[in-house]
Amino acid sequence: AATAAVIGPGAAGITVARALLARGLSVILLESGGFDHEADASGLNAGANVGEPYYDLESARLRFFGGTTAIWGGRCAHLDPIDFELREWVPHSGWPMPASELEPWYAEARELLGLPPQRAPRGKVNGLLGALSTDDLAVRHWEFDHQFDRFGAARNAELLKHPKLSAVVHATVREIVPVEQGGAISHLYVLDPSGKPITVRAGSYVLAAGGIENPRLLLASNSVVRCGLGNQHDLVGRFFMEHPHGRGGTLTRAPAWRVLSAFSNRQADGAVVAPLLTLSPSLQERAGLLNS
Repeated sequence: AATAAVIGPGAAGITVARALLARGLSVILLESGGFDHEADASGLNAGANVGEPYYDLESARLRFFGGTTAIWGGRCAHLDPIDFELREWVPHSGWPMPASELEPWYAEARELLGLPPQRAPRGKVNGLLGALSTDDLAVRHWEFDHQFDRFGAARNAELLKHPKLSAVVHATVREIVPVEQGGAISHLYVLDPSGKPITVRAGSYVLAAGGIENPRLLLASNSVVRCGLGNQHDLVGRFFMEHPHGRGGTLTRAPAWRVLSAFSNRQADGAVVAPLLTLSPSLQERAGLLNS
């Protein structure tokens, strides 16, 4: 038993584990794969998709220590205030908090990712993007974490040696088992590669397995709560956030390299930034669109 059990040592799980250890708590960190890609572990990602077109589920994510950050390009951006607001043209919209509530946590995240304490100035927007920068299309900027292996095993060797951390690889959580009344967690039902069951108990449990595995595991945890943990309103997994993409148009007879270079990386007061194009809040409301 440990003070806390963290399921999934990716960016979130590793960060949470570090924070808990810094407070003197004991942590067990559970990883379904190993420390690098393994075909058997990767096969556990496989699944059928009957919804919106999406990547093949087995190859869309990496199941090993560090998670999909192993192929992350380091792009960082803050969410916009409108993303948190109730929008009449977006069903189910409206978070139970404003964007401003994230500011102190953004500050901690920026330090963690090696970014300047304040958002880098956007720098001068000129050329093609300068011509587009109107009330309808706003130009903002990506920032970059340049430490490509920040959440990998090698970079976290001292974490893995921490006396109050138990990191267990090849440990796949099969179910989060609640007490009979369903109001608290009893234990984690975990399997090793041979199918041998392991029981993990902790004072608190952190589910940090990603936008697909988190709801999948909650829905699979149905031995006591038949509809799945937290799914009494049939909403678990209904609000998947990832990288939706679509072809909005085709440039014809355009200077392709000039267009591409308009979005290339550049220096702004010592920080590396790259322009991004987004829709203004007024255009989103007027046309009934989401942010981008």
